[in-house]
Amino acid sequence: MEGWAELEALFGATTPSLNVLRVGERARLPLQLAALKPDLLLAFFFPWKLTPEVLAVAPRGAINVHPSLLPRYRGPCPLGWALRDDARELGLTFHRMDASFDTGPVLVQGTFPVIDEDTEETLFEKMMLASRRLLPWMLERVARGDVGEPQSDAEATPAPFFDSAYRDIDWSDTARAVHLKVRACRFAAWREGNGDARAVLEGRWVRVQRTRAWRGEDPRAAPGTLLARQGDELLVQCGDAPLWLVAHTPEDA
Repeated sequence: MEGWAELEALFGATTPSLNVLRVGERARLPLQLAALKPDLLLAFFFPWKLTPEVLAVAPRGAINVHPSLLPRYRGPCPLGWALRDDARELGLTFHRMDASFDTGPVLVQGTFPVIDEDTEETLFEKMMLASRRLLPWMLERVARGDVGEPQSDAEATPAPFFDSAYRDIDWSDTARAVHLKVRACRFAAWREGNGDARAVLEGRWVRVQRTRAWRGEDPRAAPGTLLARQGDELLVQCGDAPLWLVAHTPEDA
């Protein structure tokens, strides 16, 4: 079974139509969901902590899709921390929801690879493909009434909000460290506000959205030196090697 076929088999759906429910206040969510008489709740990047009243609405339970291999990277910023840690693969977990964030029993997990050239678009596409691959296995376990495997708190690692100070690039860091910072910031959830990585370049603050590695000999210039321009791309010296700034904008833009 694939995609909507699982939903049709389990819950009698006849058409893959999508009705959108907009909720302005958290307190209204249990009543609005109960009126729909759902069999199963499935949350994907939902920003609110669901109350026990919401979790009790659907007889088959409430499932969350978390972008990490739980119990690693529990919290609001799993993708940011995984990329900050230079993960070479990212994970996805379907788990039952309980009273805490990201702590419920695991139903199914999977991974997908990460390469340096990945962008927000390509990683999101990989995540969606992984979700579709895992969905039938999750629904099969739900249909059997399987409660899932409990997580090990001893193996849990946190993924809290990023602090705004992390945004600032130090050109004396390695080119790899700067690349990881730039990419992680694009997927981060922030304690206050949000933003891209940023740096001072030729006396002005610039936001940096994407970088790529330099392929060539190290010119051994001082960190922060603008070495070359290629169209809109800028080549900047880091602590150990140059780095191309592929996408960037002025801080005040």
